[in-house]
Amino acid sequence: MQTPGFTPLSSDLIAALTAIVGTEQITTGGPGLETLSKDFYWYSPVLTDRIGDRVAAAAVKITDLAQLRQVVSLAAAHHIPITPRGAATGNYGQSVPLYGGLVIDLSGMDKIIDLSDGVVTAEPGARLSTIENQARPLGWELRCYPSTWVKSTIAGFVGGGSGGIGSITHGGLREPGTIKRFKILTVEAEPKIITLEEAETMRVFHAYGTNGIIIEVQLRLAPARPWQQLVVAGLEWDPLLDFAAEIAGDADVGKRLVSVLENPIGSFFAPIKRFYPTGHHLIFLEVDEANADAVVARAEAAGLTVPKRIPYHFPRKPPMLSDYTWNHTTLWALKTDPKWTYVQSGFGDNYREQFKLLHAKFPGELLFHLEFTRGNAKMGVHNVIACGGIPLVHFKSEARLREIIEYCTEIGVFTANPHTCFIEEGGRDLGYDVQVSLKAEADPHSLLNPGKMKAAPLPAGADPAALPRFLFT
Repeated sequence: MQTPGFTPLSSDLIAALTAIVGTEQITTGGPGLETLSKDFYWYSPVLTDRIGDRVAAAAVKITDLAQLRQVVSLAAAHHIPITPRGAATGNYGQSVPLYGGLVIDLSGMDKIIDLSDGVVTAEPGARLSTIENQARPLGWELRCYPSTWVKSTIAGFVGGGSGGIGSITHGGLREPGTIKRFKILTVEAEPKIITLEEAETMRVFHAYGTNGIIIEVQLRLAPARPWQQLVVAGLEWDPLLDFAAEIAGDADVGKRLVSVLENPIGSFFAPIKRFYPTGHHLIFLEVDEANADAVVARAEAAGLTVPKRIPYHFPRKPPMLSDYTWNHTTLWALKTDPKWTYVQSGFGDNYREQFKLLHAKFPGELLFHLEFTRGNAKMGVHNVIACGGIPLVHFKSEARLREIIEYCTEIGVFTANPHTCFIEEGGRDLGYDVQVSLKAEADPHSLLNPGKMKAAPLPAGADPAALPRFLFT
């Protein structure tokens, strides 16, 4: 059954697309099309309800820029909506087509074009794990990467991500200097390439592929360090939290990860439960091996234990503590109980008080998963250690979820709402207007991922009533 607003593709258009990419690279139905029309939107029960039935009319897998130009030109000439995708590990429905049409899978454009002098230049489908593993022997590493780094593509990360492992030292992707250059392809009968450098890259960053198809990304890297992984455990919440904040704020400790997990979150991680005692709150750390012994001694002096140390190893392989942090924490919770979901939070300097207020207001409904980072650009905080996180929420209803988010706002907790597929509703930082203006230039017919950018017009003939409605609007 087709959803409202669905844009089909004619048999002639399917034939033309097949002539460009070949029969093995086009999907027009069945489970394959369903898969290529989805991302990890199902982390949210709200998104599952609103967009879980959306599907494209067809999907094509692209292997080079010449193919992409031809496909985009054909779609533009016939006013077909386009939804670009990479590995589709995003959680906000970025890769779910709201108006049917054509999904373009860019994961086959995966070449690392250049990796030298602390900069990587890559095609959109290059995997972050490949980049990290090729950069490290050359003395470099990614400044930050998501917990989905094994599958995630570089364009998918900058198009829908924000930060991750490494953000405790280098901040998120919004911090000036990390993203060096984008090249995007316009959606026109004769597609053009637009190059955006340095601060101009923010016009495309985290725009869900709505205002230009990313065809090349250039990121600055960081000097590689030998990271040792540590599990710190404690029965009492406050001493554990104090220690995490202490390490996060100590500039003399090299670190890549400071994650805090309230009990019983650790019990959700079946493959690594043997690493730590049950019933404990946990910190997962990645610290420079030169600092590891001192960090362990400090933890023990604070009355905490360090039940597991994983020495630096390369190539990197499981077990990786980072695979249980950031939004992978939510994934493991969902495996335990599908009623778990999450919010994305930025806490104030009074975060200890905010935690107590939230626990008192919503007893048994929240579990705190915290990520310390250097700054939080969405909150306008830069170059200071910030306490943010991805708290788990035991879902009762949309109304209750909204009540939690509204109470967070009331007590000064910033929320980037992950239960909507609209860019504007997900917690925007300043400068959004320049993204809207770029869409007018790069996507004059509003064919790119239509409906996700509410400030932009829909394609000609698209029914506004076909857009999903969210309780949080």
